[in-house]
Amino acid sequence: MINFIPLYFFIFEMIDNKINKVLIFVSAVILGTLLLSLLPAFNMSGFEIKKVDVLADIRTNAAIDDTAVIDTAVYPTNQFVDSCTAGIICINDYSAEHDALSRFYNALDTGSRPVRIAYFGDSFIEGDLLTCSLRDLLKKKYGGNGVGFIPVNCITAGFRSTAVTSAYGWNEHCVTDSIFSYSKQGISGHYFIPNTNATATFSCRNVAGKEIDTCSSASFYFITDGNLKFTTVINRKDSQQHTISGSKDIQKITVNGQIAHIKITVNNPGINTRFFGVAMDNDTTGIVVDNYSLRGASGESLKSIPEKTLKDFDKLRNYDLIILQYGLNVASKTQTKYDYYKKTMKNVINHLRSNLPNSDFLLISVGDRAAKINGEMQTMPGVKNLLLAQQQIASECGIAFWNLIDAMALDGGMKGYVKSKPPKANLDYTHINIRGGEQIANHLFEAIEYGKERYFEKKKYNKLK
Repeated sequence: MINFIPLYFFIFEMIDNKINKVLIFVSAVILGTLLLSLLPAFNMSGFEIKKVDVLADIRTNAAIDDTAVIDTAVYPTNQFVDSCTAGIICINDYSAEHDALSRFYNALDTGSRPVRIAYFGDSFIEGDLLTCSLRDLLKKKYGGNGVGFIPVNCITAGFRSTAVTSAYGWNEHCVTDSIFSYSKQGISGHYFIPNTNATATFSCRNVAGKEIDTCSSASFYFITDGNLKFTTVINRKDSQQHTISGSKDIQKITVNGQIAHIKITVNNPGINTRFFGVAMDNDTTGIVVDNYSLRGASGESLKSIPEKTLKDFDKLRNYDLIILQYGLNVASKTQTKYDYYKKTMKNVINHLRSNLPNSDFLLISVGDRAAKINGEMQTMPGVKNLLLAQQQIASECGIAFWNLIDAMALDGGMKGYVKSKPPKANLDYTHINIRGGEQIANHLFEAIEYGKERYFEKKKYNKLK
């Protein structure tokens, strides 16, 4: 008979030994994390190292409270805010003459040409969230069609409900890539280098993403040193050949029609050619809203867009309003100072303003973000600090500012968005969904319309004086 007793003790000893090793490893990780939590937040060469706090969600002491929030008394307010209609969060105008949005408002009032908005943001507006509903509201009042600018390809290709895209045969580069060339950066943070026979298709959808929509024009934006040849096919039947000579400037090729679907095939990629994307909209009238979202962005990468690129887009796209909305990737739970970010974003705004001189600027604050504090979900004090820092950025740059946290508070804040039936935000208490985007777009549209009315009231009053 085989004696299994020695074998049993050998296996037991091996298992026991492995368990001991796992326990030692886990204990070391926990101890190391607790030791890291003793380190304060600090900056290293301009890069913020955030404080590790593994006990934040269970701590019930006074370490996290509103006493850490910056004093609001240091921030000036718009002279029209006090008279703002109940239920509307007004746009603060920090320009010297209180005309920060005058070009935009006058363009809306005239209606003789396309009024273009470039909406830059992080994952809060990714996949055309919020911007699709804002675009729809503006188009219903001021006209227009299409969905605006679409990169050749992007991470949200299967997520964006207002555009269906596919791309093959392209070398694509994003500002978040390790091999990205900043000298080639496009306005969306991407550029795309075509191979021979590279193809891409684009089609519009309505705001719900359920029905095919149409646009009046499709404009391709690219730069090439020459010999570029490509074919466009509208609605799978109307084909056009395009042969492009070289230029040091970004070029635009536009095809017109009642376009529901367009395909581009690069027959010859030419010399040093890179594409940026296609704009599907109305090139002669109405409202255009371009969504320039970039996941994980803080807004800092906008400073690296080459001056020449911005100036070329200023000529070709001619934005009346630039909206900047960042903060999700900057805010921390308890941080009280955002001096580095404030300096960075002021440089970003100055860079954009100097190269897009015909545009008005609106800075939208970080959205509400909740965390468990003293046992219940509340707005993070660190997010409130960032909000006030952003307000100061707008004040010191003399541009318009809109308080998104106050706008979300009209509907119960992020907590109310998550708890609503159906929900308007995700369970991370950070990101909205399509319903939340629609809610915020309604508030922003009302703020824009109210601000426009007030602007023309003031303009008329000044003429009568």
